[in-house]
Amino acid sequence: MKDTNRSAKLERSQARSDETGALVLRLDEVRPVRQQPAATPVAIPKPFPRKTTVTYKSVRVTGMVAKAKSSLSGTSISFFLMVVLPTIIGALYFAFVASPQYMSEFRFSVRPTDGAIMSSSSVAADAALAMSNSYIVADYALSRDAVESLEKSVGLREIYSMDSTDRFSRLSDNVSLERLVDYWRKRVSTSYDIMTGINTIEVTAFSPQDALKISTALQALCEKLVNDISEKARQTQMAFAKNELERAEARLKEVRQRETELRSGQKSIDVRKEAEGKMLLNNKLRGDLAALEAQYSALSSDMDPTSPRLTVLKNQITAAKEQIEILQSQITDVDASKPGALDDAQRVTKYDQLQTDVVIATKLYESSLTNYENARMRASSNQTYLATYVQPGLPQIASYPRTFIDTLLVFLSAFGAWVVLTLVYYSIRDHA
Repeated sequence: MKDTNRSAKLERSQARSDETGALVLRLDEVRPVRQQPAATPVAIPKPFPRKTTVTYKSVRVTGMVAKAKSSLSGTSISFFLMVVLPTIIGALYFAFVASPQYMSEFRFSVRPTDGAIMSSSSVAADAALAMSNSYIVADYALSRDAVESLEKSVGLREIYSMDSTDRFSRLSDNVSLERLVDYWRKRVSTSYDIMTGINTIEVTAFSPQDALKISTALQALCEKLVNDISEKARQTQMAFAKNELERAEARLKEVRQRETELRSGQKSIDVRKEAEGKMLLNNKLRGDLAALEAQYSALSSDMDPTSPRLTVLKNQITAAKEQIEILQSQITDVDASKPGALDDAQRVTKYDQLQTDVVIATKLYESSLTNYENARMRASSNQTYLATYVQPGLPQIASYPRTFIDTLLVFLSAFGAWVVLTLVYYSIRDHA
């Protein structure tokens, strides 16, 4: 009896499911009916029936499953194409195709001389100058001028365009200088430690010998650059002092030339001493004349004017007066027969003016010479030089390619790009 009732209920549920396209089962319809023992009927309120309904819509479920299968397939294909395939290609390239690259480095510091450090009044200024020169050297290593110099000395085009190098790393033949500069900047790296003031320059090539040759040539160019900068700074510091010295020297020469012309024109080595000699002689003659006149006056009162003694005194007085007149005329009168002739007073005045100019020009020249020597000493002590404490060496092993690390980087890059693009795709699809 029970089995018959259950079968009838299942048939009715199946018929209802066929009509609606879904399977609806009422648990209390399929739940077996338990027989209760006979008891005294009690009035109990009838509870609401509890129904649990499970609905399966076959069409919707089928569509969701199909869509999930389609989406999973597209994700797998995109993951393979964007992540797995680039990683395999990168691993094969790094392992079997990429040419080994060898690195040679040198380290240096741009430093002032010891004299410049001891005499400097500002440590901060010296540090700033050294830092500026270090950055200049680092930038020069990447510049066009460095490439041109290296091309002339070692032949960069020939080194980096050898047939033994793989085509992806090799420099093309007959490239322009601009392309050569771009390629060179991929083969050299520079770094500067601001705390220690140390520059590091690394050069890579496809053979150890080429890396060492290029690194050595680049080191020589950097040293030459620092020396040129130091020499130009020294010349700049000395330029002003040198110009002042030349001006003082020219002025002193001009004054000396005028003095020589005065001496030659007046036929006198020292006009002042000659004039002083004449003045002393004139004063002496005047003194002698006064003494003779006094003696003559004293004797003329007791002796006959025609006496020999008075006659001699009179002749001496006359001679002394003539000499005094001659000397006086030389001092105050000008010889009209000689063009440009000056009397002693004019000659002494002009000579004194020239002597004053000579003294001033001499002192100015001595001061300029002292300043020039001081500037030269400061410029010599303030020179900078490139102190290389790690010389370029011959590399033993290749620094590139690093097969495992480079392959891992390719994988991480591809995986990151795939994740971003996948998220973007689903975001667009969900908002469409």
